[in-house]
Amino acid sequence: MAALSNVEIGSVIYGLIKGIPTGISGANLTFLVNQSVYTAENYTGNAIPLSAIANTYQPAVVNLTISQVLGQMEAQGIGTKNVKIGELTIAKGMQEGTSKSYSALAYKQMDDLGQQISSYQTWN
Repeated sequence: MAALSNVEIGSVIYGLIKGIPTGISGANLTFLVNQSVYTAENYTGNAIPLSAIANTYQPAVVNLTISQVLGQMEAQGIGTKNVKIGELTIAKGMQEGTSKSYSALAYKQMDDLGQQISSYQTWN
């Protein structure tokens, strides 16, 4: 899998989640992808360019963004409808729990990537 830009990942997510409201799609969806990339950067300690998100980070970024989209849909009252993510149908009112599941999955994927640790020595 090749590196994808933040806009391309947004398009993938838009294709996965059926019924994303217009208030979340487009530039707002790209913003959520960017926030997911920043979270992954902060968590792993690695720089991730928005124009070329390496395939190593894509699963975590996609799942974290799906979590955010479902949370936004719940906040906008879309929780009264069934939502489809690929072949998965989420029953009405279940977005919050599913959102947390996708978030937990994303953090597990970031754990698997590891974190850079810095140590500093002070001199007295």
